[in-house]
Amino acid sequence: MTATTVAAVVLSLPAVSTPASAAAGAPHVSGRDVQYVDCSATANRQTGSVASPWQDLDRVNRLKLRTGSQIRLRRGTHCTGTLAPDGSGRPGRPMVIGAYGTGAKPVIDGGGNPETLLLKNTQWVEASDLSITNSGNPGSNKRGVRVQLEDYGTGTHYRLTGLDIHDIRGDDTKGTTGSAGILFSVTGSAKPTRFDDVEVSGNTVTAVDREGIYFGSTWNNRPVHGDYDPDGPAYLPSTRVVVRGNTLKDLAGDGIVMTATDGALVEHNRLDGFQRRSAGYNAGMWPWNADNTLFQYNEVSGGETTRDGMAYDVDEGTFGTVFQYNVSHDNAGGFFLVCTATGTLADAVIRYNVSRDDHYRGIETCSGSFDDVRAHNNTVYIGEGVSQTVVNENTDKHHGLTLTNNIVVKEGPGTASFALKDKTGVSLSRNTLVNVTGAPADPGGSTADPVLTDPTGALPGGLRLRRGSPAIGAGTPVPGGVRRDLYGNAVTDPPNMGAYAGRGVAGPTPPPDGRSTTPGRG
Repeated sequence: MTATTVAAVVLSLPAVSTPASAAAGAPHVSGRDVQYVDCSATANRQTGSVASPWQDLDRVNRLKLRTGSQIRLRRGTHCTGTLAPDGSGRPGRPMVIGAYGTGAKPVIDGGGNPETLLLKNTQWVEASDLSITNSGNPGSNKRGVRVQLEDYGTGTHYRLTGLDIHDIRGDDTKGTTGSAGILFSVTGSAKPTRFDDVEVSGNTVTAVDREGIYFGSTWNNRPVHGDYDPDGPAYLPSTRVVVRGNTLKDLAGDGIVMTATDGALVEHNRLDGFQRRSAGYNAGMWPWNADNTLFQYNEVSGGETTRDGMAYDVDEGTFGTVFQYNVSHDNAGGFFLVCTATGTLADAVIRYNVSRDDHYRGIETCSGSFDDVRAHNNTVYIGEGVSQTVVNENTDKHHGLTLTNNIVVKEGPGTASFALKDKTGVSLSRNTLVNVTGAPADPGGSTADPVLTDPTGALPGGLRLRRGSPAIGAGTPVPGGVRRDLYGNAVTDPPNMGAYAGRGVAGPTPPPDGRSTTPGRG
């Protein structure tokens, strides 16, 4: 899987409202700090006041806004077109785009245009409490929200919160100009450009073609990935990026993708239904050409097809990636992809995650080789009627993959097996493998039933260890490991096998929801 930059499709679309800097003639310069918009109003006089609001988005786009201005759309109303304000904020006075009044969130309908909410070459901006849709002209290149920096330098402070983004019927492209619910897009090649201090939180992204939440940049060129262009813009990752607490459903392609970032945090997101309408290869959540990305406390299900279709992916050009405390279930393509293709990756950790009834493969490798990928203390349950290749190597390239303290249980009809082509790269130690065939040597390992709590119960509580489980205290310490598991239990020395680190429990009752929201690596 790669994240190539795809050129925008040229289409016959309704006219896009343009910001003042691009509009013909002198822009309207407003002296108001708050601009009110009510697209249902009918009064002849429009001043942008609460008594005489603007009645269409084009009027707002033509304003040269004061630094730190607000744009407020009336709740319960519907505006058609592109909102592309010309303004920015500053520390302590961000430009705010939101709602006023009572009732449902105001709707911005892109009307088939490429952009619905476009925030271009701006910073210190916050958008919240809007309903954003764009189902017109289906199959064309379009976005719900696009935050774009083009030959800008470093843009700082972006907040997208409480947005309901739905029915963005775009095309099947991805990248800096691809179709997405939310797209952070760095373009151009003349001036080094990146984002800094970004938070995307508490949004819903539903019925979107192709990407859910995507970060892309033309400033991404380094030799660690196959799309490297030595003559292109050099590598300049975006920093302090947080994607937290979002709900994504019914996506044509990928869920959450981080490219050209350093130190991004992706946590507490829920994704259900992806790779549903794309002819390409898509996964749930993954980084590409990005360093030190932490994915934790996410839940992914409903991946379709085996053109990837797995919940999570450590992709090429990534270093220092950590997946911990995540849940995956009922994905047609499986649990994890570790993929270098024509690039490289190293120093990745997959730990204390839970997988239930993921089909096809547990960990899949692709055409390239990689080093130093450590999977430890994960629990994988494969139930009735589900078959899975626990580790599937589809080439004989060297794959430096270690599996330690994991639990893999297969029950009922179906199979679980290893399919290894590189006979030296995958090494096991102290795993519990029940009804699994073809595994290589596993020193200190076990085939004894770990006695899991109800595997059909709510996750992750349904896959803990019962009292008396032989997996309790049967693991081996892992250097650099975490202090606690996803349930909040302290990791003991020696640790348990699997994702549950606590004492054995009496039965299938799931624990209270006490997950930490503190960013960090344990």
